[in-house]
Amino acid sequence: MKKYIVFALSFTLLFPTTSSSAVEFGQDAIGDPNAIDVEGSSGFLYSDRLVFTAAHVILSDGTTVEESMRRIARWEQSGSVYAPGIGDRAGQKTYRVKKVLINPTFKSRSGNDNTRQNDFAILVLQESIPMKNKVVVASESDIATFIKDKDPVHMVGYGLQNPTQRNPNQSGTLSPRKMTSYLISNEGLREIYRNNPGTWWVSNQTMLDYGVPNSEKFGSVCDGDSGAGFFVEKSDTRYYLGAVGGQQGGMPNCQSASWAIFGVGGVGISGFAATNKFLQFIKEAESLVAEDKQKELRKIEEDRITVELRAKQEAEAKAAAEVKAKQEAEAMAAALKKTTIACSKGKLVKKVTGVKPVCPKGYKKK
Repeated sequence: MKKYIVFALSFTLLFPTTSSSAVEFGQDAIGDPNAIDVEGSSGFLYSDRLVFTAAHVILSDGTTVEESMRRIARWEQSGSVYAPGIGDRAGQKTYRVKKVLINPTFKSRSGNDNTRQNDFAILVLQESIPMKNKVVVASESDIATFIKDKDPVHMVGYGLQNPTQRNPNQSGTLSPRKMTSYLISNEGLREIYRNNPGTWWVSNQTMLDYGVPNSEKFGSVCDGDSGAGFFVEKSDTRYYLGAVGGQQGGMPNCQSASWAIFGVGGVGISGFAATNKFLQFIKEAESLVAEDKQKELRKIEEDRITVELRAKQEAEAKAAAEVKAKQEAEAMAAALKKTTIACSKGKLVKKVTGVKPVCPKGYKKK
């Protein structure tokens, strides 16, 4: 009998495996400052060393304890990501993943409930990716305002864009695409459920915090978009809402099947858990980054002191060698200096000049 994962932090993984959920009908988004390719899925660059993604991107549904530990270990040993917004990854710099943090309250799909709950994870990077914009986690009041004002909600992912791309060789080669939709509240999701019984909803369907409509007009998530971030952009700030992947229904997922009909036209829904519920979890990740940076600063300072000490020792040794060389040169010059002596023989006097002058035979030094 398979043993399923139950961590001490109430982290449970159960149930059937499904592929990660791209932007079909989306807009080109090459150069986006936050969209990260997470080895065939997607992520969102939150800060220079933190990439937000979905927990099931790392673990998938139905992952056993042993397999989960292997996957996390593999990511921490050799996992890497590229800088955001890259299309062609050939020859591009990669950034190593140092630590994988799975939201401790994550729960995978259960039975015929197709909702993943609290589907959120963080990749802690070993080195910094330069940030080009400001990102904050949207608060409950922010989100209430976004819904009230009908602010556009965006998502940029690296997933499939049409059925012809459903090919294993496409993984890691697709460009980022952007969808733009709007927010639906939890009650809005429940209303859709009440008004559309027997479609893609089931009787025990878990309703997530918020929903984002998908359609040919707005764009639609597909395989590979899991982990991308929903966000609202105002001025130079992106307000991060949540990760793609918690709950989906009503769209054919980049296949030729028909869309579920909600209201007028074909519309599906992506649900997500609000990331503001995980602020303490994010704070723990930020603490790890702060510790890493402090260690790096200490190492830089230690290296600086070592280099300066070595340079000082080398300078002192060089100065001592120069003094010694000067003394030896002066001694040698003194030793080689010519002198003149007077030598006499009776009434005869002769001067002799040399380094060590010696009177001729028969003469005496005066």
